[in-house]
Amino acid sequence: MRNWAKRGTAGLAAIVLAAPLAAQAASAADTGWTSARGLYEIRTWTGQAKWGSDNGSAAEATLFHPYSLASLPDGSVLVSERGNHLLRKLTASAVSSFAGLPVGDDDSGLPLGAYHDGAAAEAAFNEPGGIAADAKGNVYVADTGNNAVRKIGADGQATTLAGNGEIGSADGKGKDARFNAPSDVAVDSVGNVYVADTLNNAIRKISADGEVTTLTASSDRAVQYQPGAAESSGDYADGPIAQAKFNEPSALALDGKGNLYVSDRGNQRIRYIDFAAGTVTTVAGSAPAYADDALYAEGGYADGEALSARFDAPEGLALAPDGTLVIADSLNHAIRLLKDGRVTTLAGVATEYGTNDGVTYAAHFNRPTDVAVLPDGRIAIADEDGNKVRVLEKYAKPEGLADDGTVHTILDGKLVKTDVPAYQTNGATLLPLRSVGEALGYDVSYDEKTKSGKLTLGGVVYSIEAGRKGVTQTANGRSAELVLNGAPVVRDKRLFVPVRFFADEASLDIQWDAAASAVVLRHKIFS
Repeated sequence: MRNWAKRGTAGLAAIVLAAPLAAQAASAADTGWTSARGLYEIRTWTGQAKWGSDNGSAAEATLFHPYSLASLPDGSVLVSERGNHLLRKLTASAVSSFAGLPVGDDDSGLPLGAYHDGAAAEAAFNEPGGIAADAKGNVYVADTGNNAVRKIGADGQATTLAGNGEIGSADGKGKDARFNAPSDVAVDSVGNVYVADTLNNAIRKISADGEVTTLTASSDRAVQYQPGAAESSGDYADGPIAQAKFNEPSALALDGKGNLYVSDRGNQRIRYIDFAAGTVTTVAGSAPAYADDALYAEGGYADGEALSARFDAPEGLALAPDGTLVIADSLNHAIRLLKDGRVTTLAGVATEYGTNDGVTYAAHFNRPTDVAVLPDGRIAIADEDGNKVRVLEKYAKPEGLADDGTVHTILDGKLVKTDVPAYQTNGATLLPLRSVGEALGYDVSYDEKTKSGKLTLGGVVYSIEAGRKGVTQTANGRSAELVLNGAPVVRDKRLFVPVRFFADEASLDIQWDAAASAVVLRHKIFS
């Protein structure tokens, strides 16, 4: 089977919020990230830097190449693991086995896959890919390495819905059908299962009675990968469904009309199958360009107008309640959004990979392959090569935050206690120098006579005066002048400084939470 190629600022203080996930959960159906992502952040839900198959608490469990996610109505998430050949169940606080039987390791110590139907705990899978659940509690699995589509019934029995383990491209009923490395499945309200049949470069359909049909056209494009040797490859064509062509479709998402979004991975595009209109159209991604003898269109990265945006191996898809499409852009190591005809980056440092949590634009991923919008509005993310499931959620407000009309200051999720509150004037927010400075680890002094103050940390001294926008920074015997966005003010015998000063000098993210009347300061990267 052809494998898709893989590629591969610290603040002045270390105040870190480490609240349990349950305490961090956003309010019900909070999808503010679709339009204003500043207050959101990325945290690890479960998984470690090392790989493994340990169940237990979410903080201690280990995963191995988690590939796909399925959100269940009770808030739990199913995870398919290509590395462990298992399906696991993730709740707010724990990881447990859902289906799959470990059958041993190969000579290099890696888990082996297998093929076996039966009770979920005794069934065997081989690199299970995309998963989907229906309203009756059935779970469908694109069993990629077994070239089959499997079903785990509400009764806990695993059966083969279509395919029989052999590579092929035949239509037919049940085990008479053949697939080639199917990557994803989606199930509609009447029981039809759609399949991204990846290495057949086709979209297939399994009807409720088990009949498999091919919906799209086959590709006759061949690529010479070395002199005298060629390989068949996918192609690209929009138009009537039966004439449309794909190149390694990797993920599916059904919308409220029963139509399909498709990640056309090899073409670096997002496509849309409109069954009522009978057409396939491209909804995001620039026109594919194939270099000579290239299996895939060239990937890239660009936000902007949807048909000018660029992707690099887009995979998992999920729809938010407002119709925003969430895309796991795997080789750009980013989570992207398609909304109102534009593509934007929701999270990740595009084209860079890593494992750190943080605010959305500073957190890193390592080949994210799937996304799921949870019932409470958060997004779960399968970070395949990071061996983790991550979560995008709103920052955690301190418990018991008073709604008393005052401006609060929150630093890394904790309320900064001050004897006088922050306040706003002329569009700027000013914070009391002493309380915020000390919370950040500075030594603070204030001279009431001269209305001036000093902050000292690590040999760096900042001299600040009321009414003067300039701040003198002294380090190693050298001085430099910094310019504030507003002049410090003396109020109630305290020196107040514009919040931008603290954010810039401590490399903090700064946001305004109007609902909480709070200035939200966070270190951009969480330890």
